[in-house]
Amino acid sequence: MPLKLLTLLFLFSLASINAEEGFVPLFDGKTLKGWHSAKKAGGAPHGVFTVNTKDEAIHVYAKEKAGTEQDIDCLYTEQEFSHFVLRMQYRWGDKRFAPRIDWDRDAGLLFHISGDPKKVWPDCLEMQIGASPSDKTKGNRFHSGDLWVVGKPMRVQVSKLKRFYDAKAPLVWVGSEKKFDSCLVKGGKEKPHGEWNDMEIRVEGAKKATFILNGEVVLEMQNFQRKDGDVYKPLSSGRIGLQAEFAELQYRKIRIKKLDGKE
Repeated sequence: MPLKLLTLLFLFSLASINAEEGFVPLFDGKTLKGWHSAKKAGGAPHGVFTVNTKDEAIHVYAKEKAGTEQDIDCLYTEQEFSHFVLRMQYRWGDKRFAPRIDWDRDAGLLFHISGDPKKVWPDCLEMQIGASPSDKTKGNRFHSGDLWVVGKPMRVQVSKLKRFYDAKAPLVWVGSEKKFDSCLVKGGKEKPHGEWNDMEIRVEGAKKATFILNGEVVLEMQNFQRKDGDVYKPLSSGRIGLQAEFAELQYRKIRIKKLDGKE
């Protein structure tokens, strides 16, 4: 069989597989259409978020000089999502910025953003992105796969023993009247600096979410709620966001598959 025909057949098979999986891109690799920056300023329509067309990636702090003082920001989607699987890649750059030049690198993947998306940080649930090793327990820890519940109205249930996720431990509330609350993970390992890491979150409305880092399930949680007055109500949907927190990095291959689901 001619090589050209084999190549066409391979590409057709690959396209068929992707179509069967049902994933669609949230980022097209060329523009930030469908995304907004919480802190856009001046002539920069998306703040510190730009597009690296060579890498087909969202580049954070690409134009900023290393060591200078910078601000945090959040890039969020126009659309809201409820039941879905989201996959993406990230990798760290070399630059860090004041006031966190000497801190471990820090960013995050946000979902179920509720309230004002231009607030930094908005009420949301977060899969941490960070360069801290999993065995770091003191100081400023930012380890990929940790859970953060952001905002006083928010809470979720997680199997947690002391500070860490433990699938065999009883369910406890994380959040509940705290502005920031967390559940740390013992698993998960980043690839060497400069290499692409794979992230995945599987979300079932307000019922359940699973965090996966480089193919390893690192955390599961359930029963997402947001306080409305004096009553906690299910939090079943929201926008998706990407953080910029004083460290250069890139995000790419951001794609999503919507799932059928009823609360």
